[in-house]
Amino acid sequence: MTLHIVNQSPHRDSALRDCLNAFAEDDALVLIEDGVYAAQTGAPNPLPSSNVFVLLADAEARGITIATGVEAIDEQQWVTLCVQHTPIVSWFR
Repeated sequence: MTLHIVNQSPHRDSALRDCLNAFAEDDALVLIEDGVYAAQTGAPNPLPSSNVFVLLADAEARGITIATGVEAIDEQQWVTLCVQHTPIVSWFR
């Protein structure tokens, strides 16, 4: 079970698209920094139907309304996901 981390806006970079092309059924996705724009209501890129998380502090800092099906997490929960998954792939550009 891979943990994918995306920090780039889906509007400016291909990191999310590349990540989703490699995403498997049991994987998890954490959206951080500008990557949280992919989790907002009405975002153009479809996300997996489960195991999608957004770092709440980053979403709040950007005024994002988080879409249904995306779980907001804090830093401690992010650490827990990191411990539970191997490998961890960061999609940074």
